Amino acid sequence: MSKLLIVDDEVAILEALTDILSVEGYEVSTAANGAEGLQQVGRDRPDLILLDLMMPVMDGQEMLRRLKDDPSLRSIPVVVMSAGRVTKAELQGSRFLAKPFELDDLLDTVTAELNKKA
Repeated sequence: MSKLLIVDDEVAILEALTDILSVEGYEVSTAANGAEGLQQVGRDRPDLILLDLMMPVMDGQEMLRRLKDDPSLRSIPVVVMSAGRVTKAELQGSRFLAKPFELDDLLDTVTAELNKKA
């Protein structure tokens, strides 16, 4: 069972994604900001991270930068989720999923990223 970490400050999104991805057979953990997300990564070592960019405390860009700067974490695939415009520099090589997204797009993206890693 693949482990996913969802990092987003919107409770409704966390709950919806957790429900959807759990039903699909994934083990899901969540965090409300980048600082919590980094703590979760240290504890659980997810197979994939779904990361919102705009959050309080530590935004997604900072979390992504720290993940990419750490040799032990940079191989974890990250899917950046945002309702705003995102530049290639902000993505830092990660995949992008525009909010709001269709369920099929979410599941296809998660599957593709996990298959790439395998």
